[in-house]
Amino acid sequence: MLISARYRWLIVVATCAFAVTACGKKEAPSPLTDTDGLLSYVPADSPYVLGAFKPAPDEFMDKMEPKVDGLLAGYRGMLRAVIAEAAKHEGEEDAPDAEKLAMIESVLAEMTTLLSLEGLRAAGITRDSTAVLYGHGLLPVLRMTLSDSALLDDAIARIEDEAGQSLPVGTVGGKSYRYFDAEKIRVLIATFDDQFVLTMVPTSFEAAQLEEVLGLALPARNIAETGLLKEIADTYGYLPEYVGFISTDRLADTFLDEPTGLNADLLDLFEYDASVLSDVCKAEIRSLAAVMPRIVTGYSDITADKIVSSAILEMRQDIANGLASIPTAVPGLGQAYDALFSFGMSVNVMAAREFYESRVAALENDPYECEALAEFQAGVVAGRQTLNQPVPPVVYDFRGFLAVVTNLEGFDLQQKAPPRSIDASLLVAMNNAPALLALGQMTSPELAELDIQPDGEPRKLTLPAAQSMGIDNAWVALTDSLLAMSVGEDAEDALPPLVNADGASPPPFISVGFDARQYYSLMAEAMNISADQEMSEDMRDAVADVLVAAGDIYATMQMDVTFTSRGIEIHADLVLAD
Repeated sequence: MLISARYRWLIVVATCAFAVTACGKKEAPSPLTDTDGLLSYVPADSPYVLGAFKPAPDEFMDKMEPKVDGLLAGYRGMLRAVIAEAAKHEGEEDAPDAEKLAMIESVLAEMTTLLSLEGLRAAGITRDSTAVLYGHGLLPVLRMTLSDSALLDDAIARIEDEAGQSLPVGTVGGKSYRYFDAEKIRVLIATFDDQFVLTMVPTSFEAAQLEEVLGLALPARNIAETGLLKEIADTYGYLPEYVGFISTDRLADTFLDEPTGLNADLLDLFEYDASVLSDVCKAEIRSLAAVMPRIVTGYSDITADKIVSSAILEMRQDIANGLASIPTAVPGLGQAYDALFSFGMSVNVMAAREFYESRVAALENDPYECEALAEFQAGVVAGRQTLNQPVPPVVYDFRGFLAVVTNLEGFDLQQKAPPRSIDASLLVAMNNAPALLALGQMTSPELAELDIQPDGEPRKLTLPAAQSMGIDNAWVALTDSLLAMSVGEDAEDALPPLVNADGASPPPFISVGFDARQYYSLMAEAMNISADQEMSEDMRDAVADVLVAAGDIYATMQMDVTFTSRGIEIHADLVLAD
């Protein structure tokens, strides 16, 4: 029986599901410079490489595997909901008929048996598997090691049997591969030498080109030989458990230079012609790419207790230095709190203005001439007009804020009712905080009657407006450089640690932290009571189960965005739940 293209995608999706759930674990003496391992397939000039080249520690995997199995159980529930939803629409226009529905049920049932640690291991994907996603030119290639490629072949064959139709099989270089065509693109699925390969190529590719992208013909020089990944890891303190980069320089060159190799046929497929760009355009686009030539990412720590990761958007030095002048110290910002949620930011408004003005002036003095950048250049005029607008002095006094919510009670999502009780603190950093208070006192007679001195001492705040919202225990503290307010049961005690806290170094531009379990529980609750008519009740329940399972993985999450001399740095600390 022939089935439509959209149902054949189920087979591809099933295979992809194996890939995204794998964790790296293969011993190698030097994974980032191993010219005989996975990196031997990655061309030296690849524009992007992201990989897990070494196993996570056993204690980490021992702790995570049961939790991941719980998450996979949630995904199994989602697949069962898909089956149930499809059955409800049998007989409707564009709905699958009984025969196709039976096929879908069989395929998804087979997939659900594989969405477990036991099922993945039975398919050859274990904690010993390592993986890399890279660009062979622009073409994405996912390559993963398997315990036994025959196991994955058998798993795919079982799905094909349930679907009632096998994927087409091609042969190149004496090796066979499965494939699926979607218009002019061919998805290739192969298992060679206990490795899984997933990629996509133009249907017009010839045998020699297929051998290149599948790795049957190795690149003349691979990226392990360049030492680039090792250099990135050493520079940023990354571990081989996860490290990678995206080169905007190389991507720009691909679209601006005369295409070669595999890129030539790929770009021709999309009728892309770089020759239509003038030399001026090419030079100016290259200069734009040079503003952020590369993004690097990786793990700097991974244990049974936490994962520390970061992504660095490397910036041109003058841009990085200008951005680094914008954040400023705000008490408590960048610290992790034992709280439901924390959020804050810092900004030196004058420094931000000066940086923005320098960029506008640079584009006024040396405007872009490329027609493709005309709209971007036109924005310079609007930027200058914005700079010419008067700004109240109090804006330049602002340095940032920090909000910490420790508890919410009686938050009724279904009725869209606000919480009956909240424990929270808010700190506003100002160069002249008493002036901010004076501004508030001008609009509130009750606030004007309060004797609040800039000595940092907590004082009881009694305001009718706050009491009308159920806030009957509020405290405020003032210094020359900050105004802080706290509400809730322990409001008075919460203020001194916040007011006297140090600022992080370097100061974050943005800092966010939250209790993962409480957060995911709230999201699950919202999903359970959602009135979304596009999603069945079974699917909402299944998604809620996935959210709850995700909440069992992490205890807290903290993310800070900082501007440094290296560029924009995004750091994440994930504390694992017990």
